Amino acid sequence: MKVCKRCNLKKPLADYYRHPMMGDGHLNFCKECTKERVTRHRAANIKRIRKYDVERHQQPKRKRYSRQRVTEWRKQNPEKYRAHAAVAYALRTGKMRRRSCEVCRSKRTHAHHDDYSKPLAVLWLCAEHHSARHKMLNAKGCKP
Repeated sequence: MKVCKRCNLKKPLADYYRHPMMGDGHLNFCKECTKERVTRHRAANIKRIRKYDVERHQQPKRKRYSRQRVTEWRKQNPEKYRAHAAVAYALRTGKMRRRSCEVCRSKRTHAHHDDYSKPLAVLWLCAEHHSARHKMLNAKGCKP
């Protein structure tokens, strides 16, 4: 339980957005108060926010994942796509359970395939260790 700094109501942690910089890992304002504050801020600064949104959208480095782009990736990487889909299906049907990171025990993990021909043989790694694993494999000259 936590007390919101704005409405002063005691609420469960599920009613607060996660924030890694806070001591307990959650914002000091409940979701309802945060949504209200953001809505007021946007209304008060709509011209500046819209200008920023347009500029951000026009930046060339910004990736856009269209259906066509996803379809192209699937055609270029059929084995990877089948492995990813197999893991997603196994998780959905309960045949496989997401596990904690094999390095740091973090709960937020990705399924990493060392060999795409074995779609359900995965390592569960957090984003940081997943990235490190790929860098290590690339340094060795291995293509996952």
